[in-house]
Amino acid sequence: MKYCEKCGTQLEDDVQFCPNCGNNTKKNGFSDNLSSDLRTIVSTNSANVSPKSRLIAAILAWFFGILGIHRMYVGKVASGVLMLVFCWTFIPAIIGFVDFILILCGSFKDSEGREIVKW
Repeated sequence: MKYCEKCGTQLEDDVQFCPNCGNNTKKNGFSDNLSSDLRTIVSTNSANVSPKSRLIAAILAWFFGILGIHRMYVGKVASGVLMLVFCWTFIPAIIGFVDFILILCGSFKDSEGREIVKW
């Protein structure tokens, strides 16, 4: 087994591109000597991080929170549609404001349970 030089993901010997980061492994080579601590940190962090932007989610929650657009953006489509359907009750406005605070605090997760950390 070899490891990607860019992200530390464990790779098969015949893989040309890293499935995690897309690094060309034939061009840049491999590192067999990555420490186990680095491999653990990289694999743990990359598995729990959402590709969605926290800034965009916060802006959507602030301006369109009552419509649930921010939830649809992060993949929570069902709850976003419910917020849209019941927006006339103003309950989604409260939920949208709470979601806005959670996004700013970094506690909001996407539909797969991954943290949204990228600004």
